[in-house]
Amino acid sequence: MSHIALEEFKAVRRMIVRFAVVLLMVFIGLLTLSLGTAEIQGITLPILRPGTPSIATQIFLESKSRLIPAEVPVVALGPVSPFVAPIVIALLVSLLSVFPYGLFLIVRFLRPALRHTERRILTRSLIPALALFYAGSALAYFVIIPETFALLYSFAQPMGVAPLFALDDFISSVFFLTISVGAAFLLPVGMVVSSRIGLIPRGFWFGHWRGAVVAALVFSAIIPPDGSGVTMAFLSVPLMGLYVAGALVAVRA
Repeated sequence: MSHIALEEFKAVRRMIVRFAVVLLMVFIGLLTLSLGTAEIQGITLPILRPGTPSIATQIFLESKSRLIPAEVPVVALGPVSPFVAPIVIALLVSLLSVFPYGLFLIVRFLRPALRHTERRILTRSLIPALALFYAGSALAYFVIIPETFALLYSFAQPMGVAPLFALDDFISSVFFLTISVGAAFLLPVGMVVSSRIGLIPRGFWFGHWRGAVVAALVFSAIIPPDGSGVTMAFLSVPLMGLYVAGALVAVRA
């Protein structure tokens, strides 16, 4: 192994170790700390303290009350599920929380190998990418997911069946939808970056807007599993708007 390759390997290893340390700290905090409140001079402030329920469990309880109808119970289908669930939640929330730091480490590692123009494009894309990802995740969590679950479970009563939600299915569904929609909202950033570096012609986006509309509709129909036009509209309209915005910025870039 050459000296340069060895130095690159060490740099990658340091980057991974730093990310892993921060991820582990957040992960342990979510499992061992509890979010409470304290009154200081008549002002109620949030505080972190050791105890139960853990933050991971609090996140689950808040999500359950916010996202699914009150009459739908969440059930554990096995004795291990209640033990594993907070661990899975803590891991997934840790990854979402530490994602910006990981992105920062990757960009810092790649910067020396990029040309000046490429470094400028990459740096200017970071904040919009993070903002769009978390905006899409928020749209999924606060709008798409509760509307989807409410609609799906509305079919249970006419059929005379008792609605239930398995604990494992609830956690996986929430995080899959949240991350999928957040990733979809990165569309305009990918459009602008690919046009600025010359990978895709700037006029390509407006020339293929019909295909983009079809792709947005197909994606919006597949991701929310309710099969209705309600959540499809919640997702497809913002995606089309983001596509137009990305096309406009790409043309003027």
